[in-house]
Amino acid sequence: MQQVAPLPGQTFVGEPGSILNGARILGPFERVGPFWATPVMLPLRPHSGECRKGAVCSPLPWLFLGDKPLRRVLTKAELGPGRFLLEPALGRLLMADDPTGRQVEASVVATAFQSQSPDVRISGLIVEKYDSPAQIGAIRGDRATGWRVERSEIRFNAGLGVSVGTNGIVRDNVIHGNGQLGAAAHGHQIRFENNRIFENNTAGFEPGWEAGGVKITEAQWVTVKGNHVYRNDGPGIWCDINCRDAVIEDNLVESNQGAGIFYEISFSGVVRRNKVRFNGTSGTPWYWDADIQIAASQGVEVTDNEIAVRPGGHAIMLIDQGREKLGGGLYRTTGNRVHGNRIVFSGDGDAGGVTDTDRLSPNGSIIEAGNNSFDGNTYLAPANTPPSFVWGRDPVTFDAFRRLGQERNGAVKLGAEVQ
Repeated sequence: MQQVAPLPGQTFVGEPGSILNGARILGPFERVGPFWATPVMLPLRPHSGECRKGAVCSPLPWLFLGDKPLRRVLTKAELGPGRFLLEPALGRLLMADDPTGRQVEASVVATAFQSQSPDVRISGLIVEKYDSPAQIGAIRGDRATGWRVERSEIRFNAGLGVSVGTNGIVRDNVIHGNGQLGAAAHGHQIRFENNRIFENNTAGFEPGWEAGGVKITEAQWVTVKGNHVYRNDGPGIWCDINCRDAVIEDNLVESNQGAGIFYEISFSGVVRRNKVRFNGTSGTPWYWDADIQIAASQGVEVTDNEIAVRPGGHAIMLIDQGREKLGGGLYRTTGNRVHGNRIVFSGDGDAGGVTDTDRLSPNGSIIEAGNNSFDGNTYLAPANTPPSFVWGRDPVTFDAFRRLGQERNGAVKLGAEVQ
């Protein structure tokens, strides 16, 4: 078990295969009826975060059979392959899988790197199996400035994988299998570049609370470029709560259960030249979890993206629900421009802007009257399955969408095949 509190300007470079591991080995095990047991006293840290219904995402700790995380349950009736039960009153742990000849580990250390020292560099390491709480990175640099995390693999940590703050860089990493979220940031002048970020939120946190691939909050001048973000349980790339002047470009974002790219209660961003495919696989109702989703935000440009929409999915969606600001007033979905995108539907699907606020609300007509626009986009769809559109409240055809002032230079082409 390793834990480091870096000093200002320190550099940590790993030789090939170097591992920092936050777990300890458990055992020996003995057979107890149909289960396997070992004496253990593992501290249960305070609950943090919101779990999906039916999941025990927190408090854990996390248990591993080899490199496979096991799911914690609360009763013997739930025990089965891939699951474990803590019995604190008996001072033991039960699991259904036979551990003979395999290593069983439990996460016990919260972070691999954590300090407020500036200008720390971490490179070439595997950082795994830390008992990081939700929203706290196993590599925790969000309270410092100038941290650079590069060419590392960050995997199997209980909560958040890696976080950085102002002037932080997360580049050329593989970030996967973390319990809540792959990566996070807040501050100014932050860069996420050329990372592979996949299969995060394995503990079952509620994505709408905060879970998935990457989440950036309270940030300005952020660049998210050249990343491959896929198969996360939640949004892929999420900029939330007063992001300003963010640029999300040249990413491949696919098969995330939530929205592919999500810009929420934020301002003046650019989403361009991304390839965004088949996101929103959780089937969330209404118009949520679009491939590109702009909610309660203003001044966002969405352009030159290539989008492949799953059957029943949403391509690009502006959403307003009259979200309240802490200091009073409402966030407003205004001044958003969606243009020059190529969208391919593989079945039924839709695009546009929608609100479900009260009609007498100040935001009651914000989509239509808020200087939002769709223009010059191309929509390709199977023959006899034209896409639907929405502008305000009700679904409309493409011709009606144009009569509402949208897509004067756009086109729908039927009979196209998804490439």
